[in-house]
Amino acid sequence: MTDTTTGSDRYFDFELDNVGAGSATLTSERLAADHDYVLAVLLRNHYCPLCRDLVSRLADHYGEFATRGTAVVPVLPDIRERALVWHRRYELPFPMLADPTDDGVDDDRRDVPPDEFDAFAPFQRTIPSLPGVVLFECVEDRLRIVSRHGGPKPQDVPTIDALVDRIDVHRDDGTVDVGDGVRADG
Repeated sequence: MTDTTTGSDRYFDFELDNVGAGSATLTSERLAADHDYVLAVLLRNHYCPLCRDLVSRLADHYGEFATRGTAVVPVLPDIRERALVWHRRYELPFPMLADPTDDGVDDDRRDVPPDEFDAFAPFQRTIPSLPGVVLFECVEDRLRIVSRHGGPKPQDVPTIDALVDRIDVHRDDGTVDVGDGVRADG
């Protein structure tokens, strides 16, 4: 993972296991080449009913995101096998990434799922409570951070309509909201 800052631009690069639609691994570069925006949905854990409901609703409304050139990408801080359960159960039309922290435990012997991300850890630290979302704009095959959303309680995750509206606002005004109310010309 690379998280660099250049002027007002913040970029994010990753390569992670994908158990959903697409190839077995997914890179930020591939997403950026194929889309205008990427909506990364950071999930709390495998057992979170709120997260499962959110992912199911995102799948139901996938067409609204696709027509805006936006990839929806849920990210679970857990091993590939548990992420695969989500993909099978909900028949997701989009990728599903596994991004567990590397805590030195062999994934085959892991009894307790991790609750921290590896590549997406910088975003987990800036969103008060998960689930949360990070919106990226795709610029020259790179993901540029537009905004982060989440509140102090898990129930504060934005609605589907609010997420669609955020994409529309960004498309219309061409600004970047890098969080904490900081905006810059895109």
